[in-house]
Amino acid sequence: MSDLGSIVFVLCHPTDPRNVGGAARAVANFGLGGLRVASETPFEPEDVHAYSAGAVRTIRFEPYPDVDAAIADCDRVIGTSRRTRDPDAPPEWPVAGLAARLAGPGTTAILFGTERTGLTKPEVDRCSATVHIHTAERYPSMNLAHAVACVGYELARPTPGESGPPVRVERPRTPAAAREAFFGHVQRVVEALGYPPGRSPAAFTRRARRILDRANPDQQELSLFGGVFTELLRLGRLAGVARPEEPPEPPAEG
Repeated sequence: MSDLGSIVFVLCHPTDPRNVGGAARAVANFGLGGLRVASETPFEPEDVHAYSAGAVRTIRFEPYPDVDAAIADCDRVIGTSRRTRDPDAPPEWPVAGLAARLAGPGTTAILFGTERTGLTKPEVDRCSATVHIHTAERYPSMNLAHAVACVGYELARPTPGESGPPVRVERPRTPAAAREAFFGHVQRVVEALGYPPGRSPAAFTRRARRILDRANPDQQELSLFGGVFTELLRLGRLAGVARPEEPPEPPAEG
């Protein structure tokens, strides 16, 4: 089983303090590493305390201004989403067996989207994989706090003698902040080069994310690829095929 203390749940722009309180209670119930709330508007501490039945005071409860800040120190980012028809979406893992996949070292963030629409496309892009809870097709949407509780249970429940094929343990990836800096660099470079011709640089970057997610590069490997894109931009400017702005800063080596 994974170290539950190394797993944090991140609520992305929740709107209802009752759900935030219910999520805090579930995090406390299952002994997870903490609850992070990414929201431009902080919730009243008294409301969260009341709706969590006091559980919020027993866990690490941390507000952040946005999702990137909430996941910056995490080694893995997993999303909860039913976006299964997007060919460039991250791979989908079954929620059963998730704890075994996360058994390696490092901090994992599990993202939950806003109540009405779930995770946005950019939020899903920040994830190396997604999971979803199987619900009835006639009414698939779940309450946010209930979804947090279901995923927390799947992570915490004992699985002695579990049968089936072995589950690969996912080693820690490059921290989320470094990955986002790298892909931001890639998108700025392809935009400056006008590549791919007649197509979207953002779509190219999304596809590149999925390829590199499968490769699971470390910081040194990301820096190598970052240097390649910087050199492509330099050559493009020498050839007069790139915009003449100052070259973007490559991602810092961490």
